[in-house]
Amino acid sequence: MRTLDDRNAQESGGDPAWWEPLDEARARIAAYLTDGQGGGLTRPDVPELAERLWTRARGDDGGVPVEVAVIVAELYWRRHQASRGPENGSEDLGHAVSLYTMIAEVAGDAAVPEPLRPLVAQAAAQVAAGASLAPTDALLDEAIDRLEAAHSGDPAAHLDEAIALFRTLLDDERRLPQGDARRPAALSNLGMALRMRAERTEQGRLADVDESVRLTREALRQGDADDRAAFLGNLMTSLGTRYAWTGDDADLAEAVLVGEEAVYATSRDDPSWASHASNLSGLLRIRFDVRGTGPDLDEAVRLSAEAAGATPDHAPARSLRWSNLSNALAARFDLRRHPDDLDAAVDAGRRAVLAAASQPGLQAPVVANLGNLLLTRFEHWGETADLDEAIRRGHDSLAAGRIGAPAEAALRSNLGNAHRCRFDRARDPQDLVLALSMTRRAAAATGEHEPQRASRWSNHAMALMSAYEHSHDLEYLQEAIAAGRAAVEATGSDEIRGSKYLSNLAILLATRRLPGDLEEAMAAATSAVTMVPPHDPARAIRLFNLAGVLLDCAQRAEDGGASRRAAFERYQQAADLMTAATSVRLTAAQRAGEQAAEDGDWASALASYANAVALLERLVTRRISRRSREKQLAGHVQLAGDAAATALSFEAPDRAVVLLERGRGVLWSQMLDLGPNPEFAARHPELAGRLADVASALD
Repeated sequence: MRTLDDRNAQESGGDPAWWEPLDEARARIAAYLTDGQGGGLTRPDVPELAERLWTRARGDDGGVPVEVAVIVAELYWRRHQASRGPENGSEDLGHAVSLYTMIAEVAGDAAVPEPLRPLVAQAAAQVAAGASLAPTDALLDEAIDRLEAAHSGDPAAHLDEAIALFRTLLDDERRLPQGDARRPAALSNLGMALRMRAERTEQGRLADVDESVRLTREALRQGDADDRAAFLGNLMTSLGTRYAWTGDDADLAEAVLVGEEAVYATSRDDPSWASHASNLSGLLRIRFDVRGTGPDLDEAVRLSAEAAGATPDHAPARSLRWSNLSNALAARFDLRRHPDDLDAAVDAGRRAVLAAASQPGLQAPVVANLGNLLLTRFEHWGETADLDEAIRRGHDSLAAGRIGAPAEAALRSNLGNAHRCRFDRARDPQDLVLALSMTRRAAAATGEHEPQRASRWSNHAMALMSAYEHSHDLEYLQEAIAAGRAAVEATGSDEIRGSKYLSNLAILLATRRLPGDLEEAMAAATSAVTMVPPHDPARAIRLFNLAGVLLDCAQRAEDGGASRRAAFERYQQAADLMTAATSVRLTAAQRAGEQAAEDGDWASALASYANAVALLERLVTRRISRRSREKQLAGHVQLAGDAAATALSFEAPDRAVVLLERGRGVLWSQMLDLGPNPEFAARHPELAGRLADVASALD
């Protein structure tokens, strides 16, 4: 018996007649039945037509109207009579007898053609004695067919049918007793079906996931060596799914160990190797998120790249393999900030979306993943087109449907965050409305113990903060602080993740400034900095936020000089952190210059402003469009003038001219520096292209 994994999934987008309206399917069958010669009944697509009619007519309770059963039974009986080949004829006869046996229980023998009545009576006697009309292998094949169809068709209908069939077989000791060689595969396949139902349907339940783990573990215990790798792969996936629901570290640790054994036990020539390798890479990436160990991430990138490359163009799993690779590359970008990793992640995400074009069940998650990558790239490079596309992709995913409850909550949270980013730039109130509604819904849908709870409440808190800044309605700020506290509480003892949410809460409290708020904000902002390693890119934002809280405290202190000096030093530290995003470093340097200038410390102010002007050239990289570069520079329109004024105050007029020219000529300099001469490019296009690549790398 087959043990399924994703290599057995069939491509979607099959025969569109599967969705044929019930009346049309019934009319087509009636036309075949009234054909005097019966020739149409022998067409190879007739059984598929009968199955479509049966499936479309099934009610919520699984029952089929008698009149439909009679039509399908007559079709098989007449097809048997019209068939010349004995093999096809006997199979059609078996279907007809089975159906008429069920019909006779409801409508009596009069509904059964007279030649079939003896066979129907015999079949009814077998049923009364406890025997099924269908042999075990036939039922197993039907269950597997339903499970395979669920990979590419309507997951809810096919999964429920597959689950019911597998349960019927496993619960009947006469069919699959203990020790039967077919039993482990049935256990593993039922576990897979339950896991898929939990992931892909709105009624997804943790109980299905728990049972999936139990069944796949039992299949591994009972199975033989030949199917061990497949059983290991299914158990790995079930454990990984349960970790996503509960955040239990024990499940993640076991899933990685089981996955490593599955990969080791599978030959590279076996198509399932790519499946196991891709799934293991996803688990390693998740473990990196938890533990922060670089080797896990590098191995995840390697495995996912090899798995994607080993997957044929038309394989159903191709989209998920490329999506896994994009996630691994994005995680490595977050760690090391190498721009090529982020660009490669977006490219892999686009490949995943392209591969999912014929798979409706997979489109939503991979399109959502690409949207997240585009949002990340926008946050780092400021390309407006990336933000707009991220939002469009997110809404496309929601409209497509067929996305499980946990995945939908993640999508709504990220999409709400994207709308907030666009509102902060373009100030369209509709973006703010969508940011609030989507982040609120995502946070409310996240369970108390889900790992994503903290990030979703934090996203909602930031949307509420934007609403407060726009409307000055104190209720938004109060709700934002409550959401921020929920995010902090959800992180538990995880200091790395908790640092971000403590820092955000500090800003919210410092904004409200009720009695005790500034003291709590100061403690939270300070703790947030100490929780982050010295070279972590996120440390710059924590330092920036701490500096802001220090300045707020300075306004209330009798002697605020010490707090102001401490704030200046934190801005400087953020600006000097080489691993941080350029936008954060530049803003920190500019703030340091402004503060030092206010305090009359012209030497420190000039040094900070000079650093900020130098970072302008890195901010507007050639990786983004000219329009986006102009928008980025518009956010620092006063920088060059302030830097020049500070140089004059420091009695350095020559330095003032240099800073002014450097600050206002960034885009012009990019046109001149490293740009190939048009005549040279025309004569030597290959060399000109290589020179352009070098210029981009140097950026």
